[in-house]
Amino acid sequence: MCLIKVHIKYQDDISWQNGAGCDYKLKDGQVDVWRIRISSNLVLIDDFFKVLLPDEIIRANRYVQKKDKLRFVVSRGALRCLLSKYTNQPATTIKFVISANKKPYIQQQNLKYNVSHAGDWVLIAISNTEVGVDTEEIDHSFSYKEILADYFSKDEINYIAHQGSSNSFFLLWTRKEALTKATAIGLDNNLKHIPSLNGDHELDGGLLASSGNWKMNSFKTDENNMASLATEITAGHIMYWDVNFEKFLPGFKQSVL
Repeated sequence: MCLIKVHIKYQDDISWQNGAGCDYKLKDGQVDVWRIRISSNLVLIDDFFKVLLPDEIIRANRYVQKKDKLRFVVSRGALRCLLSKYTNQPATTIKFVISANKKPYIQQQNLKYNVSHAGDWVLIAISNTEVGVDTEEIDHSFSYKEILADYFSKDEINYIAHQGSSNSFFLLWTRKEALTKATAIGLDNNLKHIPSLNGDHELDGGLLASSGNWKMNSFKTDENNMASLATEITAGHIMYWDVNFEKFLPGFKQSVL
């Protein structure tokens, strides 16, 4: 497999735009990242349930903890509602297809998407190019030092030790997660060889089952949550959208149900 490049950077100037201003048209490889606060949308839980298909409802009801069930319903319902806007069709008719590398996409328009959730947030990335997103709640009580040797390189371990905070661990972890989700290789024993430090990296494409180059943008979902977005190097502008379905999309029930 050929050598590929990965460019990684941190963005501290993210501007979350009002979701009501989105036209749902992806221009020149644009990537749309949607931020959804679960607690702010629980008032619409019954409406989200209505857009789920029978197998999704069965999956939701399998959760033992109520919070896990609600999180799934909001995240899946929000995904269907947003994709209905991009495809201009009812949310219940959206068909998820699994590609050869086991990544989901939308059959009608070949849209790519990826979903992550942590704490009170759901992140949904939508694009015409491959994309992976991960967000993690910064848990200062998590004993991350015990797993560093298994999943991080020496340089990464030194970086985390030098920074001396949970923030640095979760920053690097979301980068590895996002990149493996974008390439659909999953978390495995090669995780320590997947780069996560700022800058330009060159590695064997076989580690990511990829022949193309990638770029990574990291940011905070909020002060308590770290996030990273992995996209193909050819991806265009990234837009960050903040959406409360009741406030920003008051007509979504009529347009997507």
